[in-house]
Amino acid sequence: MVSSLEHNYILLGPPGSGKSTQAELLRKAFDLVHIDIGSELRAAAEQDTSFGRELNDIVNRRRELVPDETVSTVLRMALERVPQSKGILLDGAPRRVSQIQPVLAVLQEFGRSLTKAIFIEISEEESIGRISRRYLCFGCHRPYILGKDLHDEAGGTCEACGGKIGQRKDDTKEGVRKRFQIFQEETLPVIEYFEREGTLARIDGNQGADAIYRDILAKTSKHDHA
Repeated sequence: MVSSLEHNYILLGPPGSGKSTQAELLRKAFDLVHIDIGSELRAAAEQDTSFGRELNDIVNRRRELVPDETVSTVLRMALERVPQSKGILLDGAPRRVSQIQPVLAVLQEFGRSLTKAIFIEISEEESIGRISRRYLCFGCHRPYILGKDLHDEAGGTCEACGGKIGQRKDDTKEGVRKRFQIFQEETLPVIEYFEREGTLARIDGNQGADAIYRDILAKTSKHDHA
C-alpha cells in the first residue's frame, strides 16, 4: 500500500480539457487535497501587500506567467497547510520546463514523491469550441453555456439575480486561441519530460467526463490507489 506522502499527482491539460471536473472526481475518490496554483496565486494577488500588488500586476494586468520562484513559494505555503495523512493533486504547475525541478524539489522538502503526471489531451479546435461557449453572470457568477442555457451570443440578463450575462475576455475565441498557444509553447515540453521519465498518463480528453475518469484510473497503476 502506497503511503499518502507518495500519493501525489500533477494534473496537466490545455484550456477546456475538463481538469476541474476530473480534479474534483479524483479528490473525492482518493481523499486528496487539490492544490490549484492559479487559485493560490489569485488569492495572494488580492492581498494588499508588496507581494500581492506585484502578483496582481503580473496575473491580472499583464496576464503573464509568474516567476518560477514565486510558484515554488506559493506551492510551499500550500503544502504547509496539507496534513501528512493526505495525498495531493497539483494543478497549474509546473507550467514550463524551468519549473519542473523546483516543483519536484518542494515536494521532496515535504517528504513527497510524484506518483503520476496526468495529461488530459484535446485539440485547439476542441478547446476553442468548448471554452468559447462559456458565459457567466457578472453579478452572481452563475455559469451559462451557449446553446444549452443561453441561446443568444449577446448574453442577456441572469434569471437568478438579474445581472448582465457576458463572456470573460479570456473565453472569447481569440482569448482561448492565445491561451492554447501559450500552453503549446510553454507546457508541452513539460509533458514530454514526464513522458520520458515514464511517469505520464496520457488521457484522451475528447471523451465524456465519466470516460475520461475511467481512462485516468486505467492508466495509473492499480497499486497507486491501494
